[in-house]
Amino acid sequence: TANDAAALAAAYSCATGAGLAGAETAAGTIAATNVADAASTQPGTYPQGCVVEGGQVTVYFGGEQTLMFGPAIGVSSPRPVAAQATALWGGAGGASNVAPLMLSLDRLSDCDIPDGPDLVVGVSRCFFWWDNGTAHDTTALTNAEWGLVDLTTWGVDPWGGCGGNVSQSDVGEWITNGYPGSLLIDPSPEYVCRGSGFQGNALNNDIETQVGEILFFPVNDPQQQVQSGGTLCRPDGVDGPCTVQKYAMVGFAALEVTHVWTGQNAQAMCDQLSANNGSLRCLEAVWQGFQPGGLTPDPDVPNLGLFAVALT
Repeated sequence: TANDAAALAAAYSCATGAGLAGAETAAGTIAATNVADAASTQPGTYPQGCVVEGGQVTVYFGGEQTLMFGPAIGVSSPRPVAAQATALWGGAGGASNVAPLMLSLDRLSDCDIPDGPDLVVGVSRCFFWWDNGTAHDTTALTNAEWGLVDLTTWGVDPWGGCGGNVSQSDVGEWITNGYPGSLLIDPSPEYVCRGSGFQGNALNNDIETQVGEILFFPVNDPQQQVQSGGTLCRPDGVDGPCTVQKYAMVGFAALEVTHVWTGQNAQAMCDQLSANNGSLRCLEAVWQGFQPGGLTPDPDVPNLGLFAVALT
């Protein structure tokens, strides 16, 4: 615990410009706050340096620890105990190239994320559909293979509330320039509120501008998603109609965007029973892999005034 806290304190200090001396002082102070006699067993290591842009730090602290049961088996107490912990930090652009659109885990025959037996990076063509209308199914959005996500609620309490809408300008900014923050998954799943608000053709246009680019799409486990009212929202229908409130994210799928189909073209491409439904969309992409740990801070992207800190 002392080492974890010290690593976070050092990373935070570097991210806020305190410098190496400030980071080492902060690490020692917070370690001793957790364990009174905690002392550094060796200086912290900073492979990229203690710079605001981003990097990694490993701290090493030890101290005397009382052993509750040691004396009963002939082990003297207290004993010296030492450990280490590593944390990283980076600028707000660490979650660049992210699409605020969830993909559903193991729901497609051609791209069963992440375990499709025939998935080949750079070769497999994947199709995901979204219908936010009610022309044929009152749970259309729930059953969709990709749907809007409110990234500002990343890491929300699964049993808490959600509110607000995701604006078209927010979605366009996230898709085009990245989300200003870190989107780590620790532990899995990481809960996030379903996006609300109609995006219309603006969403199609935003994605179409990324044709040929690789975007990271958060992947939802429908067996762990939560419906309004705070109960599990399983896709098998056992609990009756399900209105998803929070998705349960377990990783990110990397996809090279090929095209966004709409209306009858989407129906043909994705083979859905939604005749003449103009709200149906189909995303065509090329599989590029799966990233279970989320999107970590990247020291090579611009710092937009926000930063992310996380234990590794």
